[in-house]
Amino acid sequence: MRTGRRTGGFTLIEMIVVIAVISILAAMAVPYAVRILDQSREGTTKKQIEEIHRAIMGDPKVPTAGYLGDMGKLPAALTDLNTQGAQPAASYGMQGVKYGWSGPYVNVGFSTGANLVDGWGMNLGYNNPGAGQIRSAGPDRVLGNADDIIYPSSAVVPGGGLLVNLYVWNTNSSKYIQNPKLNQVDAMGVTFYYSSNGNQASVTNALAPPVSFNGYHAGLHAVTATCTLKNLAATTGQAVVYVPGNNQQRSVDLYLQ
Repeated sequence: MRTGRRTGGFTLIEMIVVIAVISILAAMAVPYAVRILDQSREGTTKKQIEEIHRAIMGDPKVPTAGYLGDMGKLPAALTDLNTQGAQPAASYGMQGVKYGWSGPYVNVGFSTGANLVDGWGMNLGYNNPGAGQIRSAGPDRVLGNADDIIYPSSAVVPGGGLLVNLYVWNTNSSKYIQNPKLNQVDAMGVTFYYSSNGNQASVTNALAPPVSFNGYHAGLHAVTATCTLKNLAATTGQAVVYVPGNNQQRSVDLYLQ
């Protein structure tokens, strides 16, 4: 004798309902998952762009010179960070300051360009929209839209300035003379060393201190000075100083003995 009770399995209608519910849930979940994935890619891209910028500009906290300090200029393209090409190899100059290409500056991964793409697999833009700025096309993979990621927020000014104060030891009075006047000395000069396309160059200023050197690239610089006070022996001094970029100025007190 048959009963109306079902002994197992699903009816076709029940299966259709289950599939419909799963489809609705999936349709709701996919956009959310995409947003989560884009947020992750965006965070990774921002961090990556900042690291590339530090590789270019150096890090004054360490301090390291970066590409700018080594070469004396911003890279023409991001590939210059990891491919030496015709760029002069690293060497050491006055006070052990390094000059020339010392890459790769960015972790190369599987290839020299592996870490020069954003989280969406697109090549990063450079010098876009301004000098030294790095740009990702963002989630839509199209440069020039509102979702683009740009770092730093304004164009990079690679140069800065250094103000040198001289403290010259006077053996007669057994004390330092701060920034002596020209009428107090027989000879005086301050020399500032910098990188010119990866090669050491220098400029000497014989004006009365404090002496300024402006418009030179950010990074590590050697500074030397000589001064001969009236009727006394010559004194000398030297230092290695980190000069900031973006038109900022650093000062250093140089003691000559």
